[in-house]
Order: sequence, then C-alpha cells, then structure tokens
Amino acid sequence: MKVWILTSGFGNGHTSAANALEKEYLSRGHTVVVSDIIQLLYPKKTDFIYTVFSKVICRHSWLYNALNQFGRKAYNKPKTAPALERELEHICPDMVITTWSGCGRKLGKLNIPVHVCITDVGVHAGWLYPYAASYWVATSYVGCQLTKLGISSEKICIRGIPVREEFRCLPNKAGIHDIKHLLIMGGGLGIIPWFDELLQGLKNIPKIEITVVAGKNQQLYQKIKTEYPFVQVIGFVNNIHDYLAKADFLISKPGGISLFESIYATTPYIAMYPSYQHELENANFIESKEIGIVIHNHTDACQQISQLLSDEQRYLTYQKHMVQVKQEIELNRMKYEGAYDNYDV
Repeated sequence: MKVWILTSGFGNGHTSAANALEKEYLSRGHTVVVSDIIQLLYPKKTDFIYTVFSKVICRHSWLYNALNQFGRKAYNKPKTAPALERELEHICPDMVITTWSGCGRKLGKLNIPVHVCITDVGVHAGWLYPYAASYWVATSYVGCQLTKLGISSEKICIRGIPVREEFRCLPNKAGIHDIKHLLIMGGGLGIIPWFDELLQGLKNIPKIEITVVAGKNQQLYQKIKTEYPFVQVIGFVNNIHDYLAKADFLISKPGGISLFESIYATTPYIAMYPSYQHELENANFIESKEIGIVIHNHTDACQQISQLLSDEQRYLTYQKHMVQVKQEIELNRMKYEGAYDNYDV
C-alpha cells in the first residue's frame, strides 16, 4: 500500500507527527510519501511564508491567535487544488493522512480514504474535513469534542498523538532522585519566554542539573555556553528521547508533540506561559490530568518550580498520573493497531 501524508511547517508539531506516522507505516512494509502542502501549493513563496510565520507571527501571540481564528472556522465542499491533483496523479496513493487542519481546505472528495490526524488535545471546526474516512485523536476528550461538532463516533479513532517509536519504548519512571534533572526545550514556535530570568533564578536552586536543547539555534547555543556555564546545552540531536527519559521534569511551551513525548517518558511537565490557543488547550489538559504545572507569570516562575522540586509527594503524584495517562493511550491505540493498513477501510 502507498500512503501519502500531507503536513505543513507551521510549528514542528505537524511535521513531527507526519514523520512518526511515516516510520510507523514504513515499519509495516508500506510505501510512504510525506509532502509539505505549502511547498506544493506555493513553491515560489514557501520560504517567504514560513519566514513571516516564524519571525513575525510567532513572536506575537495576539497576532497568531487572531489569524488562527480564520483557520478554526468550518468550511464546506472544498475542491482539490490543481497542484494537489497533479501530485495525486504522480504519487497514486491508496490512502491519504493529513496532520494539519488546513490540508482539508485544499482537498476535495477523493476516490481513496482520507484520514485526519489531529495533533493537539483540543479540536476546532477547522479540522473538520467533510469527506474524512476517520479522525485520529489524542484522547477520549478530543473524541467527545468531535461528536459535539457533529462527527459520528464510528469515525473517531483514539490513538494518541503520533510520536516516534523510540518514545513509545521508554520505561516508566520510578522513585525520586536526590538531584533533580530539568530538561528545557523551546518548542516549535520558539524558545520559552523569560529565558534569561528563568536561568538566573534556577541557578540558585540547590541540587538540580539543567540541560537546555537549543536545537538549530546557534545564537542561543553560544549564548548559553558563554553566559550560563552551569547549564549543559545541546544542539540538534536525534536522541532527544534519551534526554527526556533521564529528566525529572520537562520545562517547555506546551505543544502537543512535546506533551505526548513527555507522557511516554512519564516525565512531569512544567508548561511555561501558554499563550497560543492550542497551547492553552494543552495546558488545560496538563492541569486536568494532574501531570504537571502551568506557569502563567514570570514573577513567581522560579518560586513555583522550587516549591515543586522540594515537594516529593507531589512529584510522585504527577509521575503516577503520567503512567495512568500513558496506559490509557496505549490501550486505546491497541484497539486500532493496523486498522488502516487496509486502504478499503
């Protein structure tokens, strides 16, 4: 079977989910093609679009949320864009999977199944593709949200947000370490806010080790190397699952992918300043499941973290709840394991 996965580069979450699905289907012996829909639709403007998104829109949450409201509105009877029609003829897939809500707006009714993979723990009307064969959702809560939007429960598949197999193989954490290890990641929309203030405050907390993932941000990497010698900084690595497995807490903006990676690592989450709409939904999930804390204000951020690190019972509770959420996700996922290897489904 040939699987065509459509995604976008608006944040890392959509492409990370696409790459995880690619590896999943390749491991089952299928042929997989992953395409960035923006590159297909606007080949000459792609760099400009993503530059404006990362350099302008993502630096102003109010602007991001305002523009995002357009993408959260329902749409009816979409038609397949000519560029996608040409790619369909070229690839000849047996099945299509989308990991970005905007993909459905450019796809009309196809003669092959299209599965919509939702990459956060919230959902909006913009994800609704009128010809979808199924919706792959993170949790039963997202499934309930979809039914309220008019989607039949028969089309809803609860299978978690796709993460790489390396994360799904991580063992559950157990016990408490005397020295707490904090892993700080920026997230797909940029480094966490109040970064300097945060590191300055953390260095005064005893018995902690700090690792910062700078990714491909060389400027940030050099800044930490020079100004914060007590911090271990790493660039882009392919084994981030190893770092997450060793961490006692993850400090990051609450993206859907990083949230589910932390769940599989059973690493409690310290969510920093959720300001984008999808981050707010993910933060609500963290608080409702009691798998971490959400920090909204920089003035007491380090105080909250310090109190959390000294509260061993609270840490064990978060750890326990992480295991419970992970087990629930895996049980749901097993129900649908391999269900869409048959493209007639």
